[in-house]
Amino acid sequence: MSENPPSNRTKVTVQEAPLLVSPAQSSKLAALRDRARGVEVAPAVIPAKPINTALSDNVAAELRKARRLIDGRCAAIMGNYPKAKQNKLFTLRFGPIEELKKLPVSVIFKRLDLDSQLLDQRLLGKLDYHGQMPG
Repeated sequence: MSENPPSNRTKVTVQEAPLLVSPAQSSKLAALRDRARGVEVAPAVIPAKPINTALSDNVAAELRKARRLIDGRCAAIMGNYPKAKQNKLFTLRFGPIEELKKLPVSVIFKRLDLDSQLLDQRLLGKLDYHGQMPG
């Protein structure tokens, strides 16, 4: 095994390339850094509009039950999709969530394949997710 004598070796210098994006300015880099550190970031929660206060107690209770079922079904469906594409894939299949919530509850139940026997459809009539009459 032959080695070059030390005098024949060329010296190599390494220079760092400047970063294209500062880590402090990139939310994606910050998310990757947090994930590598094991920091759990809670997803942003969009507050739901309150239920229409003009509704009777029975109707409001039934509407709250319907909202829980709808929210649970949407969360279960989105949980089956990859995290990065949950909203996009849900929108492709069922439409945007905000547009879905503007439909009557009975239509939402059909679209999400929920059992309509779980609710008293007679009380809800044509109310949407927020307790308003669509239109």
